Amino acid sequence: MTANELILPAEAIAIVVADVTRFGALSVETGGFLLAAREDDAIAMVARAGSAGIVRRPDLFQVSDLALDRLFGYADEHDLWIPVQFHSHGLAAFMSPTDVEHGLCVEGFVSTIVPFFAAPPTDPSQWGWWRYEEAWTPIAPPGASTAPVAAITFDEDDVHGP
Repeated sequence: MTANELILPAEAIAIVVADVTRFGALSVETGGFLLAAREDDAIAMVARAGSAGIVRRPDLFQVSDLALDRLFGYADEHDLWIPVQFHSHGLAAFMSPTDVEHGLCVEGFVSTIVPFFAAPPTDPSQWGWWRYEEAWTPIAPPGASTAPVAAITFDEDDVHGP
């Protein structure tokens, strides 16, 4: 898969922006993951971070191992894969030292950073996009679509939603 093969539906963008705005109003970062059906590059689900095992601060978004395990287990049970993580920053979209050091450094994995969490842009070309290829490499944003998207919430307690 190349970076440009991912497809990001407008509904997924709206879900991400709403979540970022909600927590941006509290001046804290937030995030989650974008999921697709196995063998498909079209995002079909947004997984927003819940509460248990989630840390949100003005300059930090952190997900516990157990919360990640719950989400990845859910994806496996529902024949989904997780190609993208999203999280917000208070200002510009850049890979912070924490993002570089503690992000999911898995070959081919994509990370997007939504800037200006109090009023995030709705155009994903204004977000930062990177793919891990031995190091984080800037990439172009995914293609667009109008396909429907589901939303779930995950944390250490469980995965809630469809």
